[in-house]
Amino acid sequence: MSATADPRATSSIAVHWIKNNILAALLSSVVSLLLYGLRQATGAAGADADLAATAVMYVAAIGLWAFYGAASGVLTGAVLQRIVPLLPVWTWIALHVAGAVIIGVVNEMTQPNSVRDTTPANDETMLATLLLGAIAGAILGAVSGGFEALVLRRAASGTSSWIAWSAIAFAVGWSLLLAGTRMWEIGSDLPGQLANEALSVVTTVIMTLLMLPALRRLKSPTLSRAAQHFT
Repeated sequence: MSATADPRATSSIAVHWIKNNILAALLSSVVSLLLYGLRQATGAAGADADLAATAVMYVAAIGLWAFYGAASGVLTGAVLQRIVPLLPVWTWIALHVAGAVIIGVVNEMTQPNSVRDTTPANDETMLATLLLGAIAGAILGAVSGGFEALVLRRAASGTSSWIAWSAIAFAVGWSLLLAGTRMWEIGSDLPGQLANEALSVVTTVIMTLLMLPALRRLKSPTLSRAAQHFT
């Protein structure tokens, strides 16, 4: 997929970036809900789950999150190729598959031991939640953005800001996600799961918007600055 200077031939890169990331977020929610249903059906939701149920959940989690990671890599990579035609696509997809599987497996490991904090939300607890989300998100965003920048730098310049904006986006996103979960006392039942997925999609939209400046700064040796393609 190559960039084009004809504005009638394609929508702006920014619009495609937002749309594709929203599609990826919706797919992530579908995967989470499928795993939630399977967890309930197999009895793997409790700490006393048997070995067979646990094995089924891990296999399902690896398969479903690998599928999501591949889809996410394809969706975001398709947009990046408009800016960076020489993007190592398979490496980009493999990176997203690995990241999705690692996070998915870690999440599955913590499921039996996850306990909702029932402490009443007040100014102090909300501030602590926001701070925790910002710190954890910034670290994860810097690590994630760093790996992505390693792939992008093979075919583009301007990748240093990618790490910074990724850290900012994750910090804001995780703060809002944790604060929202705490403020609305989202539980672990089905309504709580649905509410959490809706909040995750909204958070993803915000993070996607925060990554637009980094997207604008990418520059390919064979193309002009990506910013000229934005409207």
